[in-house]
Amino acid sequence: MRLLAICDTTQYARPPLDVPSFYRAAAQDPRIAFYHVPTQQVLAMAASTTERVPTVQTAPVHAPLPYADFLQLSRGAHQPLSLDGVDCVFCRTLKPFPAGYLAQLQRWESHTQFVNRPSGIAQQIQPDFLSQVATPFLPETLVTTDEPTAQAFLERHRVVVAKQANSCGGRGVFKVWQEDGQVQTDHLLAGRRTFASLSQAMVYLRGTTQQPLQFVRYLRRVHEGDKRIVVVDDEIYGAYLRRSKQGHWVNNVSGGGECTLATVSDDERWAIQQTALAYRRLSITTLGYDFLMDDDGTWRISEINAGNIGGFARLELLTGQPVMQRFIDWLVNTFGARSDNTLQPTGDRQLPSAVIPTPTTVPSQPTTRMPLESNASAGTTGFNRSKTPVR
Repeated sequence: MRLLAICDTTQYARPPLDVPSFYRAAAQDPRIAFYHVPTQQVLAMAASTTERVPTVQTAPVHAPLPYADFLQLSRGAHQPLSLDGVDCVFCRTLKPFPAGYLAQLQRWESHTQFVNRPSGIAQQIQPDFLSQVATPFLPETLVTTDEPTAQAFLERHRVVVAKQANSCGGRGVFKVWQEDGQVQTDHLLAGRRTFASLSQAMVYLRGTTQQPLQFVRYLRRVHEGDKRIVVVDDEIYGAYLRRSKQGHWVNNVSGGGECTLATVSDDERWAIQQTALAYRRLSITTLGYDFLMDDDGTWRISEINAGNIGGFARLELLTGQPVMQRFIDWLVNTFGARSDNTLQPTGDRQLPSAVIPTPTTVPSQPTTRMPLESNASAGTTGFNRSKTPVR
């Protein structure tokens, strides 16, 4: 199997992180011929490639792969490789994605397969996608650019969280509240800031993007931790709880959170079962579900991270089980024989157009793996479960 992975290796500051661990494990597998492409190489191709079948400049990845060698991989990306000879592409570039990155990768879709299809990721990172597919399992949520609408939402809930689309690691997440007639914001890295009005604050919250913000009711039991559940192709690999060592309301590992092994409840399995099909329809197969505890003790979906998710290496450290090897076995079994794979289009073979169901939509032909019906409603205590949960 020829596997092509894309990332900026310099973004991973510690060897135990998921991407360096994945590279090392894939390089050791004798079934895989492994190649690396720097993120910047993809962007350079967007400006220069006119070939019918794109050829990429790659760095072959060989075992052993010490962390110091991983950091230097991009310097050796000089070996040309035709995309028609690649069985699978795994995009591990961190968000925010550079301008033109996903558009270029979408041009590759007719020549090779992707673990997570770029055209699907382009839909999934839209600000309103999560609320379209997961409303019954979310805290009260508003997606808007309209200041009066956002102001009304803030006044109703008093404290909210504002999120940017196309971000990760807590960098696009802000706590927002009113105090003494002014608007206060708090950010993991930037700290606290004060604004005369929400209108002024929204300019800051949106940053360089012009996309709508996602506003979510703040969950006051956030200090109970942020539960990550790793899901691959409808299979739950495991869960762990992240808590800030400093007691901050953001519990990301990138922000200094500590991790402990966690269990997956029936309610959480039900929420995953009811939402994962929307991602599978877009050919997105690796998901990192984040759950936070609501005021009534219900664990609610905070985010569904898609594509380049973390968690495999962390689960392996916490359990002592070969979680990364399990994922690599899945890659080989799924993408190793392109002629047998029906998940991704290859050449002229096409999938039906993706459908993003609303929370109350019942597919005319629901799959047996992930039925999408739901009787739950936003803001309820617990979830209504009447189907068999996912594995």
